[in-house]
Amino acid sequence: MSEQPQTRFHGKVRVQVVDTLIEVNIFDDNRENLYLEIQNAIAQFSHDIKPATAAQREIARAEQAAAARKAAPPAPAPSPAPKQGANAPTCLNCGEECKLVRWTDKPSLKAMSRYKCSHCDTWAPK
Repeated sequence: MSEQPQTRFHGKVRVQVVDTLIEVNIFDDNRENLYLEIQNAIAQFSHDIKPATAAQREIARAEQAAAARKAAPPAPAPSPAPKQGANAPTCLNCGEECKLVRWTDKPSLKAMSRYKCSHCDTWAPK
């Protein structure tokens, strides 16, 4: 049995087109996705829509947060990674050749690389 998410967000957009009232209900587990879907619904009916004041504030906050993320300084160029193959170190535990593992550090957004033994699953010393 799967667990239900603890928080579920709901958004509603109401639009009067000529003599027809259109209501769009949006449900999502992620608040940012919810705001993006609200923006998409608003964009479809942009000439007729009168969104609620609270919804406008939340959309503005989401847009400001997105703009701040885009304005963040670019990630630094990755440092040259050590070469694989003949220069690869051997594991201190089992003596097998280590493989180069590359990843991006989430907090600093830096490109990282380090050798790891695939046989005994230990990291080689720096």
